[in-house]
Amino acid sequence: MTWIKICGITNLDDALLASDAGANAIGFVFHSRSPRYISREAAQAIVAKTPSTVEKVGVFVNETVEAVRDAVKEIGLTAVQLHGDETTEFSQTLFRGLANGSGHRPTIFRCWPARIFDAPAGQSVGWDPVAVGLVEKDDAYKGKRVHKIHVAKNGDLFLETHGFRPGVISGVLLDSSTAENRGGTGQPFDWERVQPWAGIINSISKLIVAGGLRPGNVQEAIHLLHPWGVDVSTGVERELCKKDPRKVRAFVKAVRAMEEVS
Repeated sequence: MTWIKICGITNLDDALLASDAGANAIGFVFHSRSPRYISREAAQAIVAKTPSTVEKVGVFVNETVEAVRDAVKEIGLTAVQLHGDETTEFSQTLFRGLANGSGHRPTIFRCWPARIFDAPAGQSVGWDPVAVGLVEKDDAYKGKRVHKIHVAKNGDLFLETHGFRPGVISGVLLDSSTAENRGGTGQPFDWERVQPWAGIINSISKLIVAGGLRPGNVQEAIHLLHPWGVDVSTGVERELCKKDPRKVRAFVKAVRAMEEVS
């Protein structure tokens, strides 16, 4: 089943709408420069009244490890989405800091702007799944670091995945972005161009697609990229910070319809 996250939640009505419509997760943006920013106190109040079956994801941009860890514990988040310039060391420290007595750790997702994979044929993209914390090496890895993945002239990409172990990052979220906005642009990226990279990410992790999704195009995105999950905010809004019930339900219905034909 495709994982569905309704992001940019700022009020209880929208959280309950997402849950009732069949979404798997809701997202809270704790980046103060975002128009969909929500305070910890407001998010905590919403989480307290939202069904436990729905995942609660906190979106953070260049916060300290301590700030993210404290927010997770205070609010009751089940997942963290790192949307800034956080390093692998940051993710590893956070991963250790999120451990609790029950043995359960909130999931860590890492967002990358899809434009980092926008390389012309014949050029290389400096993206190493080990260096970014997506996978770890073990004895079978034998030094096969993927510092640069070559884009052949015919567009083919190749990645040796033998010997990889999952890293502290549980999934990759590809989003549209601009110089001013790290996300929430309401515009899709070039799905066909990213398609080969999506295949690589899918082979070693969970791919989540965001950026410009809406009820009318989410099926095409799923058809081209076969993601583990989809993430929507602007595309199901009636107005800024307020979701449209018709759009939310139509979005979830469109995703579930793809599962029936696959």
